[in-house]
Amino acid sequence: MRRDDPLDEVEWTLLDRLIGEMKISPERIAALRAAARAVLDRITDYLDNPPQRRSWYDIPRWELGGGFGLAAEDVPRAQVLCGRVAEAGGTGSRDVQETLLSLISQTEDSVSIPFWVELLDYVRPRDQFAERRRTYALAGLARLVIKRGDASALAALRGAMHHRQEGVRALAVHYLGRALLFEEPEDQDKAQDEERPPRPIAPDVLAELNEIAVSDPAFGPRFQARAVLREAGQPVPMDNPDGVYAFKVSLKRAKVSRTIELRSKQTLDDLHFAIQNAFRWDSDHLYSFYMSGEEDDRYTFACPHEEDRPPWTDEAIIGELGLVKGHQFTYLFDYGDNHVFGIKVEDIRSQAGPGKYPRVVEKQGDAPEQYR
Repeated sequence: MRRDDPLDEVEWTLLDRLIGEMKISPERIAALRAAARAVLDRITDYLDNPPQRRSWYDIPRWELGGGFGLAAEDVPRAQVLCGRVAEAGGTGSRDVQETLLSLISQTEDSVSIPFWVELLDYVRPRDQFAERRRTYALAGLARLVIKRGDASALAALRGAMHHRQEGVRALAVHYLGRALLFEEPEDQDKAQDEERPPRPIAPDVLAELNEIAVSDPAFGPRFQARAVLREAGQPVPMDNPDGVYAFKVSLKRAKVSRTIELRSKQTLDDLHFAIQNAFRWDSDHLYSFYMSGEEDDRYTFACPHEEDRPPWTDEAIIGELGLVKGHQFTYLFDYGDNHVFGIKVEDIRSQAGPGKYPRVVEKQGDAPEQYR
């Protein structure tokens, strides 16, 4: 399951409200930022005078800067420290990097834009923090768009949607959507009560999202672009409207699989019932599809019985998901017994043959008993 979204890690909309209601003084904000500066001092000293046994947990950190980040003059220093901590490594170094990235993001200063862009290509040997670092970078750009209306940050996000790495492209599309469709909580409530349409997106950005949705060679950016279009109330591209998709469904830890074909206009819910029928199981349990292969809510469709976890499987039209041949994802059935199925897109054909769909076209192995 993915870690918390950096855009959600500080309730900064609530903080803004508290500033107005509680009259937080400039002196108090200055004191909070001075405490954050003290964290930078401790990190600098630790790097300049490392102990014999390095452990970053020895540094007590004032982690989030009270939501106010750093003083503007401290931002360049924090950016340099991020690189130094990454280079030094050691136990707890990832937590220190997260602290620094959070402080920089909370400062909401456009001076950080080149730094965020640079982080998208920064990687260390055996770097296990690279994806998280890029997530902070793109979330930091989105925050500048939301809070400051920063045109340069928006341009950087749009540029990242065409990055050479598909993971960066997908994240960039996701955060572009977060930035452009963001509404304050009270506005969300009003929109639901009044059934107001989503915030409009500029025509050139919509055109760019549509191009990514149909032309990007990788699943992630295609899927995320379609998710943004859907949330914006825009038409979602329909691939192969008269076509068929073949899915090889394999039960994890068992040498058994079924290849199932569905029409483009059928749904993940249809795939769920087709899998249950193919394995001759009882389908009366909860289930989810994790389209990235992991439990990541940016790529998850839950069964319709889970009313608090949209989007739902009966809304997920196969041809609108942006699937590409060879893509693999996961189907979890029965949250108690946790039956995990791996699914691979074996084939995509533009024209479905005659006959009834879904249908099983290949079987390997005997289906195991559901209850043992």
